[in-house]
Amino acid sequence: MERGKMEPVEAKCPKCGYTEIVYIPVEEFPKCPRCGTQMVINELLDEGKSY
Repeated sequence: MERGKMEPVEAKCPKCGYTEIVYIPVEEFPKCPRCGTQMVINELLDEGKSY
């Protein structure tokens, strides 16, 4: 997947820990539906995990 195109990322609320998957740059970064805090990027989901 090329950088700059639609990329899935995991957004996480720093206050309550709620997570949600959003696509950037298409969607605006959401506010947490539980507590209303602006969510932050937790993880980029465009590559496989390596352990």
